[in-house]
Amino acid sequence: MPNRNEEMLYAITDIETTGSFAAGNSITEIAICVHNGKEIIREYQSLVNPGTKLPPFIVGLTGITDEMLENAPTFAEVAEEIMEVFGDAIFVAHNVNFDYSFIKAEMNALGYDWKPRKVCTVRLARKAFPGFKSYGLGNLCHSLGIKNEAAHRAMGDTHATVKVFERILKTLPEKEIEKMISRGNAEAFLPNHLDAEEFNRLPERPGVYYMLDQSGKPIYIGKAKNIKQRVKSHFKGNAEDFRLQAFLKEIHHIDFKETGNELIALLWEDAQIRQYWPKHNSAQKKRPNKFAVYEYLDQRGYVRLGINKVSQGITSLKTFTSLQSAQKWLVALSEKYNLHLQLIGLPAIVDGDLPHPDEHNQKISAALEEFLHSGSSYVFLSSGRTIQESGFVWIRKGEIKGFGFIDRDVAIHHPDELEPYTEALARTETNIAILRSYIENPRGIRVLKWDEISSTLQPETATPA
Repeated sequence: MPNRNEEMLYAITDIETTGSFAAGNSITEIAICVHNGKEIIREYQSLVNPGTKLPPFIVGLTGITDEMLENAPTFAEVAEEIMEVFGDAIFVAHNVNFDYSFIKAEMNALGYDWKPRKVCTVRLARKAFPGFKSYGLGNLCHSLGIKNEAAHRAMGDTHATVKVFERILKTLPEKEIEKMISRGNAEAFLPNHLDAEEFNRLPERPGVYYMLDQSGKPIYIGKAKNIKQRVKSHFKGNAEDFRLQAFLKEIHHIDFKETGNELIALLWEDAQIRQYWPKHNSAQKKRPNKFAVYEYLDQRGYVRLGINKVSQGITSLKTFTSLQSAQKWLVALSEKYNLHLQLIGLPAIVDGDLPHPDEHNQKISAALEEFLHSGSSYVFLSSGRTIQESGFVWIRKGEIKGFGFIDRDVAIHHPDELEPYTEALARTETNIAILRSYIENPRGIRVLKWDEISSTLQPETATPA
């Protein structure tokens, strides 16, 4: 990195476009101010014919019209000159990944290998002027007392960005500027609103992570064996993808919960997605189940099944998106285990005399055995968040009690002694399937059934996950 007294060149750039993402859209105007750290030494600007009609809202925003672009050069016609202006200068822009994605797409289409070092004035401004409510160019200029004489036109916004950049150069220590530039592409992948320190503090261990919007609301929840690596992968997608760009714009903060192992991460991810239903969890997100089958004991001693609406905090046997699907499941259960329909939530159907409670209850017990071996107790032992503790998942008599962590020097003589260490989990079809899969294939987890547990259960014997 040259000393600031030596000539370091910055290509401060702004573009106007036909839309908000590079895929399927084009550049309509470009402006570049080459700056040596003290002053502008060269300017370039040009309208660019995108080869398509402009959307009305773009015309209204920028003032650029189809008539203005009719005789303008295409990007291909000015690309060589633009490359010459850029030279080896550091590419600087406000929300640099936006401008970079458009120019990079155009350059790639023409066969140019353009890989500049780049730095974002949004990220620099966050470091130089902490505490501002917004770092959008308009709001930032207002906060700094900078006038933009031609907002939403390429050269107007470029000149405003130059003034912001000059203020940053005067405010931040030289080493901080150099660090941002030298990191360049290594940090430029981060969303503009996300503080790099929040990303840097992410652990490289298993757990669940939360992408949060400006108000702190989760917009995406995921699990990972390596939280930091997995989070980074979200930011390394195709910069031209409008869905990725929209997602990145909404991320202001990242939070996480370490789980020590992937099993607990899977279970906690499922619980958190069901609690918050983040808008960007479309891959995992299904239509919320509205009905559930519940088990209860009536006054005559019959273990009954019934259908009701899903109720938060009440454990159900199985959930459904419709009343009809719940009824269909109960009918199938009745046919398989010869259950009396009036005792399993279908009272409108006449099904003969009621059996004796003991006879019926034995059939119900057998029917529910298939759901995680109902009546069986399991403890899943795994590695913890530190070497001093172990993680566990606990199922008591077919009911998922939850998960937790316990110091390795604590001896457990009975699974019920895990209660004080347990964070509750509601039973869901997803976590039932997860736990079944670990019973069949432990993957480094110790799966202990109650009748297989010796007189002392010692977490320190857990095999690391």
